Amino acid sequence: MRSAIIVDSTSSLPDELKNHPDVYEVTLKIAFKDGEVMDDTTNEMSLKHFYHKMVSVAELPTSSQPEPADYYRIMDQLVAKGYDEVYGVFMSSKLSGTFQTARMVMQEYQDRINVHLIDTKAVSIIIAHEVKELIRLIESGYKAEQIIPAMNQMIQDSEIYVFIEDLNNLVKGGRAKAASAFIGSVLKIYPILRFEDDGTVDVFEKIRTEGKIKKSWLRIYEEARAQFGDRLHLGFAHGDAYDKAIEFRDFFLENYPNEDIIIRYLTPVLGVHGGKGALGMGILVDADLD
Repeated sequence: MRSAIIVDSTSSLPDELKNHPDVYEVTLKIAFKDGEVMDDTTNEMSLKHFYHKMVSVAELPTSSQPEPADYYRIMDQLVAKGYDEVYGVFMSSKLSGTFQTARMVMQEYQDRINVHLIDTKAVSIIIAHEVKELIRLIESGYKAEQIIPAMNQMIQDSEIYVFIEDLNNLVKGGRAKAASAFIGSVLKIYPILRFEDDGTVDVFEKIRTEGKIKKSWLRIYEEARAQFGDRLHLGFAHGDAYDKAIEFRDFFLENYPNEDIIIRYLTPVLGVHGGKGALGMGILVDADLD
């Protein structure tokens, strides 16, 4: 049984997953008002250019999902290569039409290849972790009827919390009133956002200092560790705020020195909404299949 995986670019896949022979990626794009169009990317030079430019423009760039032709091209390749099944693992359907477009195209191939679609209800490092786990389950010999429920449970167990440092992007994007954002900036009140179970994003709490954010997130992590034990992992994703991510990582390592904590960039499509300086904590839970 040959299995392939299609994932979208917001997942920030590390090179070992991006270069896996059975992993294929569709790419979202962003467009600035001056006409510059960028691929959603994990290339550090391109990311730094994006974040530097984004803070200097009056209007936020717009994002666009992959074209249907991108899915058709990959699906034709998979059929030609003799794959028996394909798993589509995509960002939350509540945040983008990427999942819906994938479903529309991929289901046309059901008579030639078994299609399994997974709405991660998340973004970024959560998706990357789920792809890593999916590869492990496939290579361990599990079948789709075992894998899909395990993936859905993993999606339900995993969590993302994000704090927004620069409220200007929320204002530019129409997600916060200018007056309230100004007050928040002056008082240094950070909104902490959380991905809900249905894949939407809502305010979890508002905190005045980064120190209190660290303590709040440590409590969340400890509660998750008590529940999931060694199945739990931790990761941080940032909007061109590597030093801050290191600071938070080191804070957690003071308490849990053996934890292997990953740090990755938020890709441009996610950075449009989070802004420069945003930091997300991912509670990453392994599938419960040995």
